[in-house]
Amino acid sequence: MNLQKQLRCVYLHAFTSTLRFTDAVWVALLAARGFTLAQIGLAEGVFHGVSLLCEVPSGMAADLLGRRRTLIFGGALGVVSAATMAFAPSLAFICAGMGLKALGYNLLSGTTEALTYDSLKTAGRERYYIKVDAKASIFMKLASALGALASLLAGVLTSAGYYLADAAVSAVSALAAANLTEPVVTDEQAAREKHILQELPARLRVHILDSLDCLCGSTPARRIIIADAVISLPSYLTSMFVQQRLTQQGWAMEWLFLPGLLAGAAGMAGASLGRRLHPKRLRALYFGCALLVGTGALLAGAAPALLCAAGPVLVQGALSVWFLHSMQRLNDAIPSDRRATLISVDSMAYSLLMIPASPLVGLVGDLTGQAGAGLCVLCALVVVSGLAAAGKTRYNGRGA
Repeated sequence: MNLQKQLRCVYLHAFTSTLRFTDAVWVALLAARGFTLAQIGLAEGVFHGVSLLCEVPSGMAADLLGRRRTLIFGGALGVVSAATMAFAPSLAFICAGMGLKALGYNLLSGTTEALTYDSLKTAGRERYYIKVDAKASIFMKLASALGALASLLAGVLTSAGYYLADAAVSAVSALAAANLTEPVVTDEQAAREKHILQELPARLRVHILDSLDCLCGSTPARRIIIADAVISLPSYLTSMFVQQRLTQQGWAMEWLFLPGLLAGAAGMAGASLGRRLHPKRLRALYFGCALLVGTGALLAGAAPALLCAAGPVLVQGALSVWFLHSMQRLNDAIPSDRRATLISVDSMAYSLLMIPASPLVGLVGDLTGQAGAGLCVLCALVVVSGLAAAGKTRYNGRGA
C-alpha cells in the first residue's frame, strides 16, 4: 500500500463526503416547493429513524464486506438520494430521498475511521492516527463551513440545482473512495473475497456475537462510548436553539449563518490544537473538555447575543479536541475485524441519548418561557459528568 496516496484519498473523501450545499437551506428549499412544516418534519423523522436503525448494521457490512466498497456504495447512495430530492414529485419521494441520505451517511460513519486506522496499522504507524484524523477533521470542518455559505447561492441555483450540486460532490466522494486501497490487517480480512454469498448469514451471526463479547469484555471501550455520547449532546442542540435566542435578541435572519461559520473555524482550530496535546489520562482531558462544552452550552442558553453566538464556537472547539483522543483510544481498545461495527455503536449511543434529550431540552424551554433554559440544564449534566470523571481520577490516584 502506498500510504501517502492512501491518505490523500482519505482527505479528499473526508472533504467531499461532508460538503453539502443543501444542509443549511434544505428546509427553505422544500417549503418553497409547497411542502408544509409538518411534512418537512416527517421527512426529518424518516432520516433519523433510518439513521438509528442502520447505524450498527452498516458498520457490520463494512467489517464483513470491506471498508472500501462500503464507502463507494455510500457515495453512490449520496448521488441517488440527491437526485431523488431534486426531482421528487411528492412527499413519499422526499421521504425516500431522506432515508437514502441517512443510509449513505451510515455507510460512511465508522467505516472511514476504521479504514484510516487500519491503513496506518498496516504500516506500523498507528501512533500517527491523531495527526491524520486531525487533518481529516480540518477538511471536514472546512467543508461544513463552506456548506454554511450555500444560502448565498440562492440567486444562482434553483432548488433542483442545489441538490444536483450535492449529487456531483457525492460522485467525487465515491471516486475518491474507489481510489483507496483496502487495508488488510488480519487473516479474516484477507479471506473476505473468498467467501460466497451463502456464507454471509453464518458470518454475520458470528460477527454479532464476537462484537458483543468484545464490547462486554472491554471496559475502556464502554467508558469511551458513554463519554462520547454524553459530551456530544450540546453539539447539535446549541446550534439549533442559539438561532431562536439570537432572533429573539434582535438579530436579522441574514446573520444567523455566522455562529455556524465560526463554530466550523473553531472546530478546525480545536483539531489543530488537539493533535499537539499528549494527555496522560483520558479522564483528565474529558474533565477539561466537559467544562468547556458545558460553558458553551450555558453561553448559548443564557448569555447576551454576542456571548450567546460564542456558545457553539466553544462547544465545537472543545469537542474537536476530545474526539481526536477518544477515537485514538477507542481504536486502540478494539480489534481490527470489529472496528467499524464498534465505532458505529459509538455513534448509535449518541443517537439514543438524543432521542429523549432533544424534546426534553425544548420542553424545558417551553415550560420556563426561555428558549435557552434547556441548554442550561444540559450544561449542568455535562459539567457533572466531567466532575465525576475528575473525581474518579483522584480516587484512582490514591491507590483505590
